[in-house]
Amino acid sequence: MSPKAARVLICDDEPGIRTTLRQILEDEGYEVDTVGGGLDVLSRVLEGSGPRPDALLLDVWLPDLDGLEVLSRLRAATVDLPVIMISGHGNVETAVTAVRNGADDFLQKPLSLERVLLTLQKALERTALARERDELRRELASRESGEETLLGDGPAMARLREEIRRAGPSESRVLITGESGVGKELVARALHDSSPRAGKRFVEVNGAAIPDELIENELFGHVKGAFTGATEDRKGKWEQADGGTLFLDEIGDMSARTQAKILRAIQDGKITRVGGSRTIATDVRIIAATNRDLPSMIAAGTFREDLYFRLAVIPIQVPTLAERPEDIPVLARYFAERVARERGRRPKTFHPLALEELARRPWRGNVRELQNVVERVHLMADGSVIRAEDLPADGPRRTPSAEPPAELLPDQTLAEAREGFERRIVLRALQDQKGNVSRTAERLGLDRTTLHRKLRAFGIEVEKE
Repeated sequence: MSPKAARVLICDDEPGIRTTLRQILEDEGYEVDTVGGGLDVLSRVLEGSGPRPDALLLDVWLPDLDGLEVLSRLRAATVDLPVIMISGHGNVETAVTAVRNGADDFLQKPLSLERVLLTLQKALERTALARERDELRRELASRESGEETLLGDGPAMARLREEIRRAGPSESRVLITGESGVGKELVARALHDSSPRAGKRFVEVNGAAIPDELIENELFGHVKGAFTGATEDRKGKWEQADGGTLFLDEIGDMSARTQAKILRAIQDGKITRVGGSRTIATDVRIIAATNRDLPSMIAAGTFREDLYFRLAVIPIQVPTLAERPEDIPVLARYFAERVARERGRRPKTFHPLALEELARRPWRGNVRELQNVVERVHLMADGSVIRAEDLPADGPRRTPSAEPPAELLPDQTLAEAREGFERRIVLRALQDQKGNVSRTAERLGLDRTTLHRKLRAFGIEVEKE
């Protein structure tokens, strides 16, 4: 953290020391507040009675509450504020106690102002690095837990993975398009993870979730005094992503003014905070996504054509779930296992007829809708097996057609068409008889051996009776 972005709280019972330290630190660009007692520190940090500091210079001997006790209470409250202890009566034992209690360093009076500045700078840098490390660990843990997974082995997903493999290592900007719920953010993260920037931050900005009057501040940050409530400098998402990847989600929902700002930042490689005049150079890879038809918006004058061509250096279209029905069983089982893991339960399995029913639905909400349905039925269905009748009846379904699509007919032989029809008849009879093979055989006028042979040929698994 740079000094100009840091606020330091000084706590010492000697007014002269408070004044001297304030003057030195303010000359170096720090924001400085001073208090004379330990209770004032706790009030400021734990209760928010004033601006929250980024670092604390804390005297050991105070009139109301010992500095070591103040430190212990801060650490007990899991405050990660860097604390530098200072004392005029310091000894090795006091210093060791302070460090054990969580102090970042210990300085003895009379203070060397040069040493104070160096110690403060190092403490702020260590804290900033620790916070970034913790955030990266959380992101990694989230991915390893399965939150960030592109599932499916069908041809559509194979093409998508190949596009990610080719585009990821480049520094080129990528525009991801696709319907809501198809997993555009997962694609963006996969691009980041396969790039040289994988060890740096992946920062997301959702253009549809942030009001237009706040989006510029969210993207570029602000300087102190830029508007009411701007009590200190603040980095925006663009600066936070420096060295890493900035994901501009729902780019089609951003206003013309914001589009212009983004275009300028891409062209110049620099940004300016709200209310500021200083330009800040950044090294950011841009990945954008939208469910909108941007060419139509360009024709209507609601999206900038020059920004579109800046973003769509590499365009990637994410397939809908209806375009990859072969992946539905894999996704359904994955979501069932995840909801069971999250709730400490054993995962339920799917009856083949339930998977057939899931594959027949259009999934207008795509993977997100499938996830919601699986979670609901996993919690509500009785028993350890999810059956077709357990699926919500109000789910969207494809309207059966009286005739097969004409484009499918040339690719089917008569034997293939007959087999497909026979398979559907067997599945429907199984569903009507609740999966009971004996009753299904009787219903179809077959003996059990013949039915079992057909089930194996069709790849249909049923529970043992």
